[in-house]
Order: sequence, then C-alpha cells, then structure tokens
Amino acid sequence: MPSRVPFADLPDETPVKNNLVRTTFNNPDLHRGFASLAGRVHMASHLSPAVREYAVLRTAAKLGATYQWSNHVPFARKAGLTDKEITALRDGDLDALTPEQARIARFAEAVDERAVDDALWAEMSAHYSPVELLDLTMLVAFYGLASRVTLALDVPLDPNPEGLVDP
Repeated sequence: MPSRVPFADLPDETPVKNNLVRTTFNNPDLHRGFASLAGRVHMASHLSPAVREYAVLRTAAKLGATYQWSNHVPFARKAGLTDKEITALRDGDLDALTPEQARIARFAEAVDERAVDDALWAEMSAHYSPVELLDLTMLVAFYGLASRVTLALDVPLDPNPEGLVDP
C-alpha cells in the first residue's frame, strides 16, 4: 500500500529503494537534497555510530515515528546497542541507560522540544566538542524532519523482521 503520495518509479541506478525514497522521488530534485542530508548526517559526522543511533532512536520514539524506528533498530544493533537499551530508548526509561547514553537521549529530546538551554549545553560541552555537538544537533533535527515527513505522508513500513515493537 503506497503512502499518501503515490510511489514514484525509481531509476535503476537509485542506490536505496525503500518506501521513503519511492515517496520522496516524486520530486527528484527535492529528494536529492533530502537524501544528501540523510547521508551526510551520518557519513560526515564526528560521532560514533552508537551515539548517532541513541539519538535517532530516541527522536523516532518520542515522535512515534514507526518508519524511522523500524529502519534504525537494525543499525542500532549493528552499532552495538542491546535490545535492553533499545527498549529503554523506546519507552523513555532513561534511568535504564548509562549516564552517557541518557545524556545523548536527553539532548535529543531537548533539540526536538526546542528546549536546549545553557545548562544542558554546558553539560554536553563537558563531554563533546563543539563540532560533535553541531553534528548531534543536525542529526536530531534531520530525524525530526524525516520522522515528520513519514508520519504526515503515512509512508508504509519497509519489510523489517529485525525491528523491536513500534515506538
């Protein structure tokens, strides 16, 4: 079942052919910008894959973004997150995480809620460089955007037998 926007036919050379791409490719120029940023918040990041996935999963869970959640649980596992940690991120049980993991999740929440204050910035700055905090902020902001796109357009899930229960 397609999203609210019909799936576009994708050129053979399209490297990723998931339902979000099939949806956004209705406007190829806009898709290319969206896809470029999606790649850059990971590939150009100074953060470890685990840090990125703590932030992505907490953002997706807070927004109830099942599409982003289901696509990132396998990446989180590959980055070393345990099912216990993934479940804690989904449930907002930050006490079940290490102080570092909880700090990342709280920062992700604050970015999405427009609640990053000087105290939180100072706390994060004690553990991350300015460039890493830029990377983390851009990552969370991007996944807020991507989550809202998939929610508004009702993008159907890709097949994903590895994901945990929806956020």
